[in-house]
Amino acid sequence: RIWDTQRGQLKHTLDGHSDNVEDSCFSADGNRVVSASGDKTTRIWDTQSGKVLSEFRFNSMASSCDFTPHSSN
Repeated sequence: RIWDTQRGQLKHTLDGHSDNVEDSCFSADGNRVVSASGDKTTRIWDTQSGKVLSEFRFNSMASSCDFTPHSSN
């Protein structure tokens, strides 16, 4: 779920994973969330719309995720 903490209101429920979410992380600009799940997928979500932007499938459970800042090198 994504909450507007200033208003205390639920903005979006991120529906899509079919098993527990093991880890999640916001991008530095707050516009994306990445989530890793026991359903063997990692998904990138748009925080404004709550929609999945990308989905990656693996052969085993996805247990962690993170964003890496872009490098200029």
